[in-house]
Amino acid sequence: MTGCLLLVFVAVSMAKGQKVNSRLPSVYLTFSGFVKRIGDATHQLEGARLVLHNNTRWPIIYREWLDPVLSGDVPMGYTVELADGSFTGRKHVDVVTSGTLLPGKTVSFVVPKEDLPEASKVYVEFEFSWELDEGKTVTDEVVHRAYFRSRDLPTWPKAEK
Repeated sequence: MTGCLLLVFVAVSMAKGQKVNSRLPSVYLTFSGFVKRIGDATHQLEGARLVLHNNTRWPIIYREWLDPVLSGDVPMGYTVELADGSFTGRKHVDVVTSGTLLPGKTVSFVVPKEDLPEASKVYVEFEFSWELDEGKTVTDEVVHRAYFRSRDLPTWPKAEK
């Protein structure tokens, strides 16, 4: 019994050693603020700025769409999961590229309000750099996700008239 407890303790210590800050999750999303207008002059929306945090000691690779973004943001590829388990989201160009997030760093992106209905979740899929084969995603491998729940948003600001 003592040997088993020791193994558990060692495993927990090793996991904490893989994080930049042992008190935070490994890879996670947070809310940064509301954006009053996103898009161009003909397609303006409200949005929520989310931040992807890499709290591991390895680079992570995430998907990017070829879409225009606000200054300082990335065109993050994300998926919206509805309360019933189905998926929805904004339609994007079929071309997907990738971005790299270094250890201890963050990137921000904006999710339009209409992509965050009540009881939904937004998630970003990513791979660790060591999971790639010559820089490319390996088919049928493990996929990691960082989630943000719409219920964790503060109340949306009132629309201006």
